[in-house]
Amino acid sequence: MLQATGTLSFVRQEWRFLLFGTLLAFWSGPGQTFVISVVGGHIREDFSLSHGDFGAIYTLATLVCAGLLWKAGPLVDSLPLRQFVIKVAIAMILAMVAFGFVQGPITLFLGIIAVRFLGQGMMTHIAFTSMARRYEAERGRAVAIAALGFPLGEALFPPLIVIAMGIVDWRLIWPAMAVLAAIMLLPTIPYLIRHTSNQDGHGVRDLMAADADAKHWTRAEMLRDKKFYLLAPTAMAQSGIFTGLFFHQVFLVAEKGWSFEWWSLCFTIFAVTSIFGGVASGILVDKFRARTLVPFVLLPLLGGSLVFSYAGPPFYAAVVMFILGLGAGATNPILSSLWPELYGTRHLGAIRSVATVVMVFGSALGPVFMGWALDADFTLHHIVLTSICIIIVSSALAKMALNTKSSFAK
Repeated sequence: MLQATGTLSFVRQEWRFLLFGTLLAFWSGPGQTFVISVVGGHIREDFSLSHGDFGAIYTLATLVCAGLLWKAGPLVDSLPLRQFVIKVAIAMILAMVAFGFVQGPITLFLGIIAVRFLGQGMMTHIAFTSMARRYEAERGRAVAIAALGFPLGEALFPPLIVIAMGIVDWRLIWPAMAVLAAIMLLPTIPYLIRHTSNQDGHGVRDLMAADADAKHWTRAEMLRDKKFYLLAPTAMAQSGIFTGLFFHQVFLVAEKGWSFEWWSLCFTIFAVTSIFGGVASGILVDKFRARTLVPFVLLPLLGGSLVFSYAGPPFYAAVVMFILGLGAGATNPILSSLWPELYGTRHLGAIRSVATVVMVFGSALGPVFMGWALDADFTLHHIVLTSICIIIVSSALAKMALNTKSSFAK
């Protein structure tokens, strides 16, 4: 087992590769629900879509992305990282440009597939697989630092997009984001992932030497392990409920009688507490291991949903974002560290792609089911009570997984 280094020393030595992961997570934002949902009201209005219609398009597109991830995810294990990530970044930039030219439900469907698959899917997958593979003793902190890109995006994208939509048409925002992404990613990626004597960390060869006796599962072996199926609902519930709430946030916030401008500003609180939750959970993962923490990862989502449902004054928007931010920040270090803990690192890209597909599948179900519920005049209280039941069952199954012995394939 590798000896853990101090956090400050770790960051000083590995800042380049950690920044690489952070940038990928940040620029996955245009493919994430917290960005797409901000323009969701304009999309529904321009294309005459109901909540259920838009949710169904979003869900179907996300399910297509899950199928693409199943095939493309293992490429992280076999292709040179530099070439692969630059190609994915260029494709994401082009997808953002194309999204600005959608003209109706069909092109909207294709545009969502492009930005979701490349942003939420591949850029996130590459960032976290790279962190989890390169580091062992510092794995939790590495994933947590890379995941800082999410709260940074959540703090910047929604309020800036809301401001921009008051000035220009929402379609023009997407090519502008593409230009910024090209400037920030394409010149820096080759430098940030370059191996040097001071910034090599625990590379794949070192990790394998230090962990030579560990079992490195293949994807086929993992799919025969019952422990995975006990843990999958936790990943699905986290992404499904979060995505559903944020996808329909414009309508839900209006139903609460809160100002959406105030709500979008509260994303800054969400971002700050996400950072705290991520760093704290990363440290806890390195100390106690992810498998010990996973049964508790959904508790902030439960608390935040309850406050969102039952609190009245607009002030509580900040409280909701505070609690949800803690949960969102804690999720990535815990879940991304869980899979290499259980199944090894040799086939991590293939294995993590399955876990990503599970999360994407959950994020596909949330918007459409909540959209149908809203079209059927279900209230926010009904949606939250259903979500709480899902959280309790998922957490119980995760706890059960800790007491379930894995059967290693021979």
